[in-house]
Amino acid sequence: MASSGVHVRTSVHVSARAFTYLVNEINRVFLEAIQSSDLDPSDFVANQKVIENGLRTWMTLRQLEVAYLEIYDPRSDEVRTRVDLAIEFRDTGDEHYRTEIERVRSELGKSGKFAGCRYRVVVTTTPGAAPVQGWSDTTLRDVSHLSRYDIGEVIGTARAGALLSILR
Repeated sequence: MASSGVHVRTSVHVSARAFTYLVNEINRVFLEAIQSSDLDPSDFVANQKVIENGLRTWMTLRQLEVAYLEIYDPRSDEVRTRVDLAIEFRDTGDEHYRTEIERVRSELGKSGKFAGCRYRVVVTTTPGAAPVQGWSDTTLRDVSHLSRYDIGEVIGTARAGALLSILR
């Protein structure tokens, strides 16, 4: 019985560390996207506590499906580019933490510059996901005019990974 308790504590510790790492790296990728698009990151930074709280809550409860960064023209409301990070939960034995940030930067650099545009972080969650203060229901803007480029997994841990897609 004691052996089982040790296993549970170890698993919880590894999961908590993996989910914290993943949330931090999602934020890093979004900040890279904002900066590579020549946009002012101050709105992102000002809302960092709310963004992190939502991502961390839904990640820990395994309710986060996709985190999106929409970059749009405020005059036309048209999406100029979108960064999608689809979450894959898993349970593998090897504890590891990996972010392919150079690959991310290279792919983001292909999207262009969007001076004068605005951005927002949107997520999709599983049905019945926990409510988080500062987050509200919304819909994603239309992206049917954009092409989707699936890059693959760019953030990986033993408990979850994030697959990058860019719409441009």
